[in-house]
Amino acid sequence: MLDLDGTTLTAENQVTPELNAYLKKLRSLGKHVFVVTGRSEVDALNVLPKDFPHEGMVASNGMSVFAGGKRIFQQALPSGLVQQMIKRSEQQRMYYQLHPIGGRRTILSRDRGYITDQIRGERPHSVSENEWNSRRQAVLEDMVWKDTLTEEESEQIAKMYFFSTDARLMAAWKQALRTLQQTFAFDQFSSSPNNTELVGKNISKASGIGQLLDYFNLSPEQALAVGDGENDLPMFQLAGHSAAMKNAPDHVQEQADWVTENPYDQNGLFKFLNTVFH
Repeated sequence: MLDLDGTTLTAENQVTPELNAYLKKLRSLGKHVFVVTGRSEVDALNVLPKDFPHEGMVASNGMSVFAGGKRIFQQALPSGLVQQMIKRSEQQRMYYQLHPIGGRRTILSRDRGYITDQIRGERPHSVSENEWNSRRQAVLEDMVWKDTLTEEESEQIAKMYFFSTDARLMAAWKQALRTLQQTFAFDQFSSSPNNTELVGKNISKASGIGQLLDYFNLSPEQALAVGDGENDLPMFQLAGHSAAMKNAPDHVQEQADWVTENPYDQNGLFKFLNTVFH
């Protein structure tokens, strides 16, 4: 069970040929390979090689689950919450992304100016290279800019993502979201101090993995989960074995069974798997 950003992907949002080939080898030996990501399915497939050997995917932090090409679970955020968060984001000029079910990342066109301003210039030291590259690629290349969001469209949002180069501002934003949970049913997860994501209540990477394991009749005790962020902790708790990337924060590493010897930008996942399954 593999996280993508900061784990499987390089800082340039690619999979190294060595890792892709080794995962194919594991598949040939009867191992199951699942992608478990905060990205939507569309965004994940956009960065993975066409021949990436996964059998299933947990996308949008558990809001979407796929076994092969079959969607076996889907949930959307409350429409009222989506509209409320767009309004709050605009008021505070907070970077946001809407993740429609089956669609690409979306931002309203009227917010393009201040959103684009936040990814210009040099990378702030507080933001990791892969997160900065992901935000720039999203805004400059991958984003869908919509003039309006209809009521029907607001009912089909699987996840909302927020980002700030200021970790203190993001901490305050997260606290405000915790207060909002008294009104709307949702959970939030972060993969770094500079972001947070809204998903449905009691939805996580672990809930999605549970559905995949049930579908394939597999035991969680035999599963290995690898990740680097706070949003990976639920799957660490579910899996019988867990590994944190060397680039993961200390509190994430402390909750894993192993820590890789190399970070994601030094082909750390390939080297770790090659050691474990050698």
